[in-house]
Amino acid sequence: MGLRSIIAASFAVATLWAGWISQELIFQWLDVPWKSELLGQLGDTFGALNALFSALAFIAVLFTLKQQRDDLNRQQEQIFRTERDQHIQRFEQTFYELLRLLREARNDVEFRYSRDYLQDGASTERNSGERVEGTEAFKRASTEMRHWISRADQADGEVSADTAAKLYLKHVHSRYESTFAPYYRLLYTLLLRIKEDPVLTQPQKYRYGNLLRSQLTSHEVSLCCYNGLAAISGSFKDLIVEFRLAKYLPEQFGRKRLELYYPASCFAGRD
Repeated sequence: MGLRSIIAASFAVATLWAGWISQELIFQWLDVPWKSELLGQLGDTFGALNALFSALAFIAVLFTLKQQRDDLNRQQEQIFRTERDQHIQRFEQTFYELLRLLREARNDVEFRYSRDYLQDGASTERNSGERVEGTEAFKRASTEMRHWISRADQADGEVSADTAAKLYLKHVHSRYESTFAPYYRLLYTLLLRIKEDPVLTQPQKYRYGNLLRSQLTSHEVSLCCYNGLAAISGSFKDLIVEFRLAKYLPEQFGRKRLELYYPASCFAGRD
């Protein structure tokens, strides 16, 4: 409100006040009989109108309170959306940083075919006795793992999940635990962060899980599934199932075998 409006309002109030206290003089000047008791009776006739104005004033107060509440709710929603967007930005930064570290850990993984595997004549690869790193290490570890599973099948019949876990620990994990363990810890941390995030919606969690899954080779997925069978992996198997890491695992990488150890949902798409 400007200064002129304030002055005008003040002048109007002062004029009404002056007129009220000078009403007897004004009536005499207009040559109108002035009787206070008649004015009182006239004022009483405005009682219903006063009640109406009081009710309207009360309604106006309620409407004002509702408007203030709605404004407050909108402000809170805006604050929540801002905080949520900031949280998602921080989550994405952490997610992609961990994803970068996972790639580095994958490059540091080492593996060499075991002497028993080579003596079995299972490998026809060149330089099969050399130690390799990165994706080639996962490839050879996965290949050797499937070999020992097949041998156990031929000797003892259908291999149980416990037996498969023992074969994995013996022929892969225990031999190169120092390089495989950091990789699995990072992968576990990534999946657990996605699962336990309090802000992400379920579809968003699945999208991040799908993005992570797209970064894994079939050899990695196969070994992750065998690792998940071992007690040392904790709840890794549950995360593998929840994020369906084996969904696109081809048959040549042991899909049918792993379907015996994991529920069908681990290999299925989402509705």
